[in-house]
Amino acid sequence: MNFGIDSIVLWSRNNETRSLEFERNKVNVITGESQTGKSTILKIFDYCFLASAHDIPHDVINDNVSWYGIKFYINDKSFFLARRSPAGNHVSTDYHFSSLGDVPEILTPNVSQEDLRGILEAEFSIDDRVRMPFGGKVIKSGSKISFRYFFLFNTISDDIILNSKNFFDKQEVERYREALPRIFDLALGIDDLENIVARERKDSLQKEIARLERKNLSLIERKSSFGNEVRDIASKAAEYGITPEIDKDVTASSLRELLDKPNITPNYDASTKRRSDINSQLFAINRQIRKYAQFNEEYKNYKSTVKNSQDSLKPLRVLMDRSSEVVKSEIFDELISSLQVDLRVIDEAIKARRPVESQVNGAIKQLEDKKKALLEELQVLPETPRSFNQLQEMWVFLGEARGKLSIYAQMDEKRAEKPETSDLTKLTTEHDSIHVKDVEAERAATINLIDEVAANLMKQTDSALENYATWYASFNYKEKKIQLRKPKSTLIENIGSSSNHMFLHLIHFLSLHEVAANKNSRFVPSFLIVDQPSRPYWGEEEDVDPENLIHSDRAKIRTAFEMLNNFIETINNEYKKQFQMIMFEHVPSTMFEGLHNINLLPSFRDGNALIPTNWRE
Repeated sequence: MNFGIDSIVLWSRNNETRSLEFERNKVNVITGESQTGKSTILKIFDYCFLASAHDIPHDVINDNVSWYGIKFYINDKSFFLARRSPAGNHVSTDYHFSSLGDVPEILTPNVSQEDLRGILEAEFSIDDRVRMPFGGKVIKSGSKISFRYFFLFNTISDDIILNSKNFFDKQEVERYREALPRIFDLALGIDDLENIVARERKDSLQKEIARLERKNLSLIERKSSFGNEVRDIASKAAEYGITPEIDKDVTASSLRELLDKPNITPNYDASTKRRSDINSQLFAINRQIRKYAQFNEEYKNYKSTVKNSQDSLKPLRVLMDRSSEVVKSEIFDELISSLQVDLRVIDEAIKARRPVESQVNGAIKQLEDKKKALLEELQVLPETPRSFNQLQEMWVFLGEARGKLSIYAQMDEKRAEKPETSDLTKLTTEHDSIHVKDVEAERAATINLIDEVAANLMKQTDSALENYATWYASFNYKEKKIQLRKPKSTLIENIGSSSNHMFLHLIHFLSLHEVAANKNSRFVPSFLIVDQPSRPYWGEEEDVDPENLIHSDRAKIRTAFEMLNNFIETINNEYKKQFQMIMFEHVPSTMFEGLHNINLLPSFRDGNALIPTNWRE
């Protein structure tokens, strides 16, 4: 994503303007003294792009500025965005926006924050599909991703340039700390929108399939429960003589129709004989099931005995295998031959055995099914004739029976109206047809690519990393940072030098940006702000005389600048793309001589600063 800043414009309380102009596809460097407002430029950048809080200094800066503005570009479009200066600790909701990049002389609010957010999200390729893959304490799963989260890849502030733990800004803010691991895969092309949509659809289908399976199971269980209720009603109706004896597969609807015509007297003699027959069959089935279960237990003991027998023969097998090492007597060969014959017979006997548990278990299953069918049939047979003592009892029974049967019949009709099995088949077919990219494989490949790019950048640092010059760069995916690994070892070094941390931060961000360019990231802006990489050597300008720096320190600072300068060429030549940097420094301009991708802005020295002197007066 081609992104950069053409200019930063400030309006005074009297509508005077102060403008800083930047070149595209260059390392734009602002050098100067401390307390001149260089680092505030990064804070202005963050504030203008819809920050919900600010850390712009009030003294000198906010006290003298009415509006902050940025003219920027995204791909082939130019825009201008301005935001009214905050009032104390409260950020402003007044914005001025131009989709043509026009910078007005007088600023007036012309766009709401929500509308502006929508415009910027569209330019950052963020739509409703760009959602958080999983939630956290602050961020909810499925919530929309803010374009501001991707700016984590674009700033190296003075808070982290020397930090040994955090390699990204804003990690003290919980929502940004949670956002980083959630957007990282999307930012570097490990995952993509199409794959996210496919995965979400597949997950949604899986949930729907599980719901239907639970529903079908519930219907089956309910149908079984209703079947028991229906058979109970049929049995009682037969006992009272309202209906004849009914088949065990009677439905709620058919039984309700019979209860509407209670005029048939059952044959109790026939039902009594049938109950006797069923009880006899159940007795026989239960006896067979017990015998099969007993057989299974005995067969289990038999297998255990055979195994123990095999184990007891192991010493003999070892003796036979090592017979050449044994001191032999006259009868040794005869004994060994005899043992070989006996072992062969035992092996054949054991080998001939076949597992029979599956066959026995199958027979038990058939008996259990037959037993269930007989019990269901037994359930509908009346046990003894009954009669109503009063006519009222008959109507109560019929009313209750019809009411229950109406409910059961409706449930059966409802189930018949919606063929869940057909729906389940369609959903399963769609679920199986969706291809989701293996993110784990792509992630591993991307980590290897980051390591490869970082290794090339480390070669450019030459001896600047001193003892670690021959070590390998290794990207820690979990902690999201570059580390150094000892050659031919898994040892990750805990480096202590602030200068080494500075180089690791630069290598870290340049590696991520090159990989983003390599994978044509739609979300990571090709832009980087770096706040004083020379800090480990130059400090806060206690002494600006470069001659006071030892030769090795000057060389290391120069190495860092050369690496940034060369990175522009790498992006231009290898990927045919552009990249812009803005860097704040204390070093004198002579430190950049010969670096043709460096654009030096007027130095903030001798009264020149972010806020002009006449504004303060």
